[in-house]
Amino acid sequence: MKASIVIPAYNAAQTISLTLDALARQETSEFEVIVVDDASTDGTSHEVKAHAGGLDLRLLRHPENQGRAAARNFGIDRARGDIMLLLDADIEVNPGYLPAHLALHQTRDRAVGVGALRYPSHLANKALPRYYITRGGAKIPPGQELPGRYFASGLASFPRSLFEEAGRFNPQFDFYGEDQELGLRFKKLGSHLFYVPEAIGYHHHLRPLGEMLDLLERYGSESIPRLLELHPEFAAELYVDDLVSSSPVRRMTAIGRRLITAEVWFRPLARLAEALSNHRLPAPLLTYLIWAAYRRGFEKAMRSS
Repeated sequence: MKASIVIPAYNAAQTISLTLDALARQETSEFEVIVVDDASTDGTSHEVKAHAGGLDLRLLRHPENQGRAAARNFGIDRARGDIMLLLDADIEVNPGYLPAHLALHQTRDRAVGVGALRYPSHLANKALPRYYITRGGAKIPPGQELPGRYFASGLASFPRSLFEEAGRFNPQFDFYGEDQELGLRFKKLGSHLFYVPEAIGYHHHLRPLGEMLDLLERYGSESIPRLLELHPEFAAELYVDDLVSSSPVRRMTAIGRRLITAEVWFRPLARLAEALSNHRLPAPLLTYLIWAAYRRGFEKAMRSS
């Protein structure tokens, strides 16, 4: 079973060596690595070329930045493997990362694997990393299938044939959301999403909480409308269904949710959490801030349209 690991990279010169060095330590050698340099302006390509002797490695380059979805499609189109693995250029995987994903595909047809996100020691004790490692597949009992929204391409794997059947990543999602959208299509095709806890990736980049909330608000205004055009049923899973319903009951729900996400509550709590982000924070507080941020962005988009 030949595997292809596809890594989109944009200005990743500071981290891509960690990513490639970790792949050279895998407990199997039956794989190729394809790095798609998405028009980086730093030394990303130079760092990749320095690893050419230690891996079955190909470097591809886009002349213009086209975003993660297009870069992944470009790399997969040129891959030779039967199983595709996606990896971000700032993630350092453990030696058992690839064997764990391959074991899933050897035992289950039409499976999609999602690995376990972790953080290096200098980041691991901050509030957001503590929170992130308990989300997604980590919440699901072992062996139980994941919902489509838990698909995260940074540590994912799937059969090439399933990817082609699903129709590839949608490049219209140029600002987040492309993972979720593909995951929802995978599920509609009858595929089976599983958490692969043995496939561990250490993320070497952590955005400050305030910056992350700003990005989530933008995700709400730019990506969620596209997601709901394609998958209107996803509104309930995002807890924004009240904003797209004309039901009197849902209107009342919208009023209540608008109150609890109002600036008077959201902004002071966001500032408090940011001030304490180097410490442990209650998970419900971070869950609220994340939801409120993207909901506020989506609500703005709904009002403007």
